[in-house]
Amino acid sequence: MAIPKDTPKRTDGIETMARLMKQARLELAKNGVDNFDVEAVLERAEAARSSLYHHFGSKFDLIYTAQLEELVEGLRSDNQLFRYLVESAVSEEDFFAKLAELMRFTSSKELVDFRAHRLQVLASATHNAKLAEAIRVAQVEGNLFFTESLEILRTRGWINPQHDLLTVTYMIQGLLLGHIMLDFAQLPDLEDSWVELAMETIVNLVGGSEKFQSLAKASKKKK
Repeated sequence: MAIPKDTPKRTDGIETMARLMKQARLELAKNGVDNFDVEAVLERAEAARSSLYHHFGSKFDLIYTAQLEELVEGLRSDNQLFRYLVESAVSEEDFFAKLAELMRFTSSKELVDFRAHRLQVLASATHNAKLAEAIRVAQVEGNLFFTESLEILRTRGWINPQHDLLTVTYMIQGLLLGHIMLDFAQLPDLEDSWVELAMETIVNLVGGSEKFQSLAKASKKKK
């Protein structure tokens, strides 16, 4: 069966969409939804307004698509990082030590900005049914992947959760997203205590040994 080749027109269209999407995501990061400057996006993408309408339908559909792409990439990155942590750990001790270091990293400026962007997308979904459904599908798939990672740990005998693994996954995700409340409070003196308590909570949720609950505190002392 012959495979049709991309025509120059089709290739140009794909490249234009990619440029628009790249600049739309940069604009969202810079100005958010409320101050999104579509004219600046078109100028930087070197695209005509007609191209935006042709490929995305409207300014709001461009924003929706950019938000969704950002969220999906973030969820995928989170899950792949955790899976790598699981698969690369050589022992129960090694896994929880790496997890503690990862928890310490949640207080970094990069993660503060990341949580803010994610919350912004979730807020937008309350006014956009298409975005809400796409996010629902993405987070369900992502949390199933995270649950599979927990199952690997349980199979190895490193964790012994007393509750359904998928439920545990949603509790952990809620805890991590809830960090945004401390971000808003702007109380940096509480960060170390939050990380330590979050680590203890996660260890309890997954049924890890109590001896690993102090790892967040130990990693802090090494800094």
